[in-house]
Amino acid sequence: MMTTLFFIMLLLFLLSSGGMYIMKRRADAQREATEKEMKKIEEIREAANQLPAEYFELDENKRWSLKRSYAPQFAACDSHINPNDTIVLNKVGESLIKVVRKLNEKKLDENFKNLDISYLVVIEGMASKDSYPDNDRLSYTRALSLYYLWKRNGIDFEKTQCEVQISGSGVRGYARYNADGRHPEDEWKNQRILIQIIPKIGKID
Repeated sequence: MMTTLFFIMLLLFLLSSGGMYIMKRRADAQREATEKEMKKIEEIREAANQLPAEYFELDENKRWSLKRSYAPQFAACDSHINPNDTIVLNKVGESLIKVVRKLNEKKLDENFKNLDISYLVVIEGMASKDSYPDNDRLSYTRALSLYYLWKRNGIDFEKTQCEVQISGSGVRGYARYNADGRHPEDEWKNQRILIQIIPKIGKID
């Protein structure tokens, strides 16, 4: 009887110890996951803080976008950038290149050697609701116009540093003028480009 009780107590002890060990492992894993999440949040915040406040701001949807005052305006049915807009657009591109280079320099610093952030630059062409039959293509070529403008002026984002996404939303998309249909006099203002900057975790493949 005593031998049986001994083995029962030993078994209970082992089960209890094993359960405590498993619980500790789970707690350690959860704490490690939380620490990794916090690190990623700090990295994203670090990336966002580097963006030039002169040109970019958090919009109503909490996205970093080019300020509307700097957005290039296009003539109806046209995708050519107005020469008056090229100077400021090149300055915007150059400022982004400097930010990317600054982040890369920080990664060489001992305090930032594990920094693992990059950017996604979204160039979105837009169009106004009018009688033009091919606004989807038109909006895309407007975005391409900015991409080629930057290329011609030596503003080239390397894939390992920054990804550029070119898109055209036609007469759709967000952050449109006259989105509620109550201000038709503002519809022409949608003949423009929207630039968004999205900090990303990890390098661009």
